[in-house]
Amino acid sequence: MDTIKMQIAQRIKAAREAKGISQVAMAKQLDIARQTYLDLESGKTEPRVTTLLSIAILTQRPFAWFIGEQISPLPQGEWQDDIQALPRLYAQLPVPLRRQLAQSHVMQLQACVHYMTEQ
Repeated sequence: MDTIKMQIAQRIKAAREAKGISQVAMAKQLDIARQTYLDLESGKTEPRVTTLLSIAILTQRPFAWFIGEQISPLPQGEWQDDIQALPRLYAQLPVPLRRQLAQSHVMQLQACVHYMTEQ
């Protein structure tokens, strides 16, 4: 089995167990079949990006953690331009999508902060 695929599967399982969520409960929260979820944890199938993002949010883990990326801080100037672009980009979206994305981004950021402060 592919090493990265297996690493993702192991991290999905570890994140779920760390939060004390059962496999059945996780499948229900993700709105997928129990067997589909079991296949994700065993490495039989690879998760879709949207599913992995939902798992990250539910388990309060950074998305990058599941794929093994090391998180390193960027120099301040490199991310300030991105932060300043956000309001302009959000403003270009329809209100329902803007709200949904903003809520998702806030949850992701909260999960990342929570995870990093527990280290």
